[in-house]
Amino acid sequence: MEGSSTHLRCSVRIDLCALERNLGKLKFFLPKSRGYIALVSADAFGYGMEAAVVRLMLSGADGFAVTNIREAIGVREVGSGWKVIVLSSSLPGEEYLYFENNITPVIVSAEEIDRFEKFAEQTGRTIAVHMRLPVNGNSLPSTPEAKIMLEKLLASPRLRLEAFCLPGTGTGAPAEGEDPDSEFLKFAAEKIGPTSPRIYVHHSDVCRIDKIPPQFDKTLRAGLVLFGMKPSEKSILRGFEPEHVLTFRTSVSHIKNLPKGATVGYSRTYTLQKDSKIALLSVGYGDGVPRESGQKMDVLIRGKRAPVIGRVSMDQAAIDVSDFDEIEIGDEAVIVGECDGASISIEEYCSRLSITPAQALTSITKRVARFYKTLY
Repeated sequence: MEGSSTHLRCSVRIDLCALERNLGKLKFFLPKSRGYIALVSADAFGYGMEAAVVRLMLSGADGFAVTNIREAIGVREVGSGWKVIVLSSSLPGEEYLYFENNITPVIVSAEEIDRFEKFAEQTGRTIAVHMRLPVNGNSLPSTPEAKIMLEKLLASPRLRLEAFCLPGTGTGAPAEGEDPDSEFLKFAAEKIGPTSPRIYVHHSDVCRIDKIPPQFDKTLRAGLVLFGMKPSEKSILRGFEPEHVLTFRTSVSHIKNLPKGATVGYSRTYTLQKDSKIALLSVGYGDGVPRESGQKMDVLIRGKRAPVIGRVSMDQAAIDVSDFDEIEIGDEAVIVGECDGASISIEEYCSRLSITPAQALTSITKRVARFYKTLY
C-alpha cells in the first residue's frame, strides 16, 4: 500500500519499484544463462516478506531461499509456482512440512538423509533435495563426509538430488573469494555424469565460482544486493550499483535551548560543552536505532545534517540542531535515505555504527510502520 507517513512518529518507506529494477539490472549484469534465487530471510530483511516476495515473483525471480521451514511456508502461501529452498538444516519431525508444502531442503548431514528417506518410504513419496557443498577451511560437511552423503543421495529411490548449495556467510561458509572444494566438485562431476535436467549449483555473490564444473549450471542467490546494498569489492557483483529501496524516517517532537554543562540523553551520559539548541526525535532503540548511536550517527532535516548526541532511549533520541536557523516540531528527520538533495546511505549508517546491513535492517521493529511504493 501507499500512504502518507508524516503523521507517524517513525516509519519506513519501501520502494518496491526499485526492488524490481534491481532484479532486472542484475539479470543484465551477469550472463543470461544464470538463474536467480532471491534470499528473503528474516521477513525479507525487515522489508516485509509478503510484499517483497509478491513483487519479486512478478519481476522474474526463479525461486526463493530462506533459513527455516516456517519462513518457507510463508513464501509458499504467497505463490505455488516457485522453488522455495531452506538453507539451514531441518529439525527432526519437520520432514512432513517439507513434503506437504513442496519445500526443498538443503541436506547437510547423513542423518538428515536418513530422516527424509524414512519419511519418504513411509508415505510413498519423493522429494527434490539440495546438498551443501564443502568448502576449503572451516567446512561443513567435510569432504570425506560429503562424498559419503553424495553416494547415499544418488542411491536413494526417494530423494532426488537437484542442486548443490555453496554457503554464503556464516557457519560452513568460505571467506570472501575462497574456492569451493575443487576435489569434491571433481568427484561429484565424475560420479553423477551428464543429467537431464542438469544439476545446478546455487551460490552467494561472495564466493568464487570458476571451479564449478561446466556440467553444472550456476544460479545466484541474491540477497541484500536486491534490497539496495552495494556488493563488496571481492564480490562477483563488484561494480553493480543497486538502487536504494528503503527510507527510514522519524519526526522532531521537541526543541529546547540548553546551557553549557546540561546533560542530555538516557542516563544523562552526555554533557553539553556550550550553549546548544537540542531537539528530540520520536525514535529509539525500541524502533531499531542502536542504544549507543550517540556521537556516531547523523540524521537529515531540511537537507542538513544533525548529529545524534547522548545515549538513545527506548522511544527517543536527542540531536544537536544549534546550527539550524529554521527547524520546527513535526519536521521530518531522515535516518537512512534522501532529504532535499542530501542523503545517508545504509552503507554509511552501518559503517558509522559498526554493524552489518543485515543487522541494521532486521533490527527495525514491528512498531515502525511500513509504507510501500508500488507504482512507477
